[in-house]
Amino acid sequence: MEKETTQKRSKLPVIIFIVALIAFVAPSVAYLVQNKSIYRFSWVWTYLFRLPTTSGERMFNAIMFFALITILFLAYMLIAKKHKRIFKNSKQIFILIGIVSILFAIIIPYTSTDVYSYIANGWSQAHYGENPYYVSTGQIVDSTGQNEPMFNKVANCWRYETVVYGPLWTAICTLLSWLSFGNIDIALIIFKLANVVVHIINCVLVYKLTKKKIFLILYGLNPFILFEALSNVHNDIFIILFILLAIYFTIRKKNLFLAVAFVALATAIKYLAILILPFIIIYYVREKNVKHRLIICLICGIEYIAIIALFYLFYMRDLSVFAGLFMQQGKYNRSIFYILYEYLHTGTLQIIQTACLAIFTIFYAYVCIRLLLQKEIKFYQVIKKYNIVILIFTFILITNFNAWYIMWLFPTMFWLKSKSQTTILALSYSSQIANFASFALWSEEAWLGIPYLIIMVIGAGIIKLLNTKVEKNRE
Repeated sequence: MEKETTQKRSKLPVIIFIVALIAFVAPSVAYLVQNKSIYRFSWVWTYLFRLPTTSGERMFNAIMFFALITILFLAYMLIAKKHKRIFKNSKQIFILIGIVSILFAIIIPYTSTDVYSYIANGWSQAHYGENPYYVSTGQIVDSTGQNEPMFNKVANCWRYETVVYGPLWTAICTLLSWLSFGNIDIALIIFKLANVVVHIINCVLVYKLTKKKIFLILYGLNPFILFEALSNVHNDIFIILFILLAIYFTIRKKNLFLAVAFVALATAIKYLAILILPFIIIYYVREKNVKHRLIICLICGIEYIAIIALFYLFYMRDLSVFAGLFMQQGKYNRSIFYILYEYLHTGTLQIIQTACLAIFTIFYAYVCIRLLLQKEIKFYQVIKKYNIVILIFTFILITNFNAWYIMWLFPTMFWLKSKSQTTILALSYSSQIANFASFALWSEEAWLGIPYLIIMVIGAGIIKLLNTKVEKNRE
């Protein structure tokens, strides 16, 4: 009798997680049942099953979002803590991840509308035969004079902007949008299903790489990953896929050329992936002499550039195809640069940005060269250095920070010390509760980026502090 009671108690965190998730999914299900389409859905998250009209109603929605996200994270941490009692084997974990992934995928995109830009840009090529690096969706609508449902949900800030992502992502969007036959609901389902599949593959790779169930849980059941990748359908989940594959072929299969190829594929989605390339190469050539290291670095560099160039050749007419690489740096929100943007002359701000980029480049080169010349090196040492680089890039160098960028920290977190892992998990939670301000005010004004960033950093700091005290009490 006592054994049965203990088993039931051990399952309690899973039950709480599922119940809270169902409550989180409920508004989306209610909307879809009533409206049969997401076509006219507003971005605002609402638990009233209708748009809020007063400040009290907006605050209620904000509190409900905060409460449900918090419960999900608390249950998630309890599952991780008691996973040995809850799960008999990894198969049970994968089953739970599958169920949870499907539920998160049902949630209509609430805190981001990027997926509709993916759909529209893919459809502009699949249906209209236009090159999305040179023609925006707004231009297509203006020239045709048609009411195109596949374009109408693109955010106003992106309507007249060309693609900002790499050519591989554009090709993926074209294929997925083509499969929808011009139906926005089908398109959203296809994009969500693609991300669910990629998430499951990522979970398999995490388990193959680490051989630890705790890491499978920390990644696969993380509410932040599930919400941003499966509910909001961000393409950063593909970045995680290719980086994990690159690491897998580096440390498990000892195949550097395939590892470099996967980093190139990641870069062909978002350029930030290039940051991990030297670290993977350096680790692989660690037992070679300096001369051989340099030769291999040169060969890998040529391979990397060739793969990137091959993808761009499908879209390139002139050098303006690369304009999207710099477009985001011209937007200011949720970063220290927003304050400077408000009070400084544009020219002065650009000088500061250029100086920051130059300092970062020097620091990055110094770290890579020092590692390259080091005689003995472990993989966790390489990843520790990379983690510092990606943190600086994400939180200091980027002028337009978004919550889902924290996903970039996840592919390599498993080789960091527990304190660093806790920091990443704390950031993933605090980045979600920082949405409280937007939901409470029902606004996406740029100035809200500052309180968002403050809430996120303070929230992560508090979690880290509480975790440190808990660890000290255990000792």
